[in-house]
Amino acid sequence: MKKFTGVFAAAFIAAGLCSAPSMALNERELVEAEAPEFPRAAERRGIEGHVVVRYNVAPDGAVADVEVVEATPAGVFERAVMRALESWRYASAAEATEGVERRFDFAFAD
Repeated sequence: MKKFTGVFAAAFIAAGLCSAPSMALNERELVEAEAPEFPRAAERRGIEGHVVVRYNVAPDGAVADVEVVEATPAGVFERAVMRALESWRYASAAEATEGVERRFDFAFAD
């Protein structure tokens, strides 16, 4: 499990750097973020994949309106990402930020 954690942490950080440039994320600091947990069933079976989500950030910093844009393989990692996003918080702002897109990679280290 430790091998995965290091790889996932790097992928998790990199996911933030790949956000679409049209987003005003420079104005919204991510102040609280929990990485999604690798599902145990997928880990036992050696399944790797990714999930791309799109969501809005409310003025109070809460993540809202999360939708899965892409998931490979389907039905394996989406729930873990959705659970993690429930606890994410951004800095407060006067207006909502819409259309934030992030990719979460689930992979094992070689």
